[in-house]
Amino acid sequence: MKSILLFLVLALSVNSFSQIKLNVYNEKTENGFKILADNNEFCPVSVKLELDLKNLSSSNGNNKIYIIPSNTKGFLITNLQIIASQTPYSFKTKTNSNYGDINQTNYVDYNYSLPFQTGSSFSVFQGYNGNLSHQNENSLDFTMPLGTEISAAREGTVIKVVVKNNIHCADKKCAEYNNYVLVYHNDGTFSKYVHLKLNGAVVKEGDVIKENDLIGYSGNVGWSTGPHLHFMAYFQRLDKVETIKTKFKINEGKESQILLEKNAYLKNY
Repeated sequence: MKSILLFLVLALSVNSFSQIKLNVYNEKTENGFKILADNNEFCPVSVKLELDLKNLSSSNGNNKIYIIPSNTKGFLITNLQIIASQTPYSFKTKTNSNYGDINQTNYVDYNYSLPFQTGSSFSVFQGYNGNLSHQNENSLDFTMPLGTEISAAREGTVIKVVVKNNIHCADKKCAEYNNYVLVYHNDGTFSKYVHLKLNGAVVKEGDVIKENDLIGYSGNVGWSTGPHLHFMAYFQRLDKVETIKTKFKINEGKESQILLEKNAYLKNY
């Protein structure tokens, strides 16, 4: 009988967050292979799968985006079926993945809490689409002393905590040293609290937090010219983020508004 050539090439993975805990792998079946994924993150992960197939067909097509649920093992992405049984076959896979459902566009019009403790008042040094570093970005910079208590602006699940860095500079190259806490919300959006001090988080990955919970302490780490908190809410796309404007409860918490640059805001709720 004519032998069948099997030639497998290791998958190439490209992640915008290089340490996403997603494993895409294959298992042999009677008539081909199945491509599976293990998602060890506390939020869904999107993965784009590109296949280079020879004498194999994919049951779910090619170059598609798949949403892998959080904390999932053995999620079936696609089946690869041998087309001609006596003909050599091979396949290569290439994946690109990132947090969340990258196709999502709808979200809850949520009134966020100011990300600091009750009884405090801080100014927005740089607002949405600010001229310094927020061009085309809906992010906020709150000026605050080192070690200021940071509270959760919204309930969610902590996805990523980085607080190992203690370097800062005014150049964008220092962004790689940003300390932050990343939170996933139940409407598919994320919020990120950036420039926390060295070891300045009191939460860990997988923690479910409530609005106004203490999550860490402000710092002056990464791409930063002075002590402050950088806050942003966004959708994650495959290779970028799509920031969104959010309203915040102010004063006694009975009114909410878009925060404006150079204004100070009191949290008394």
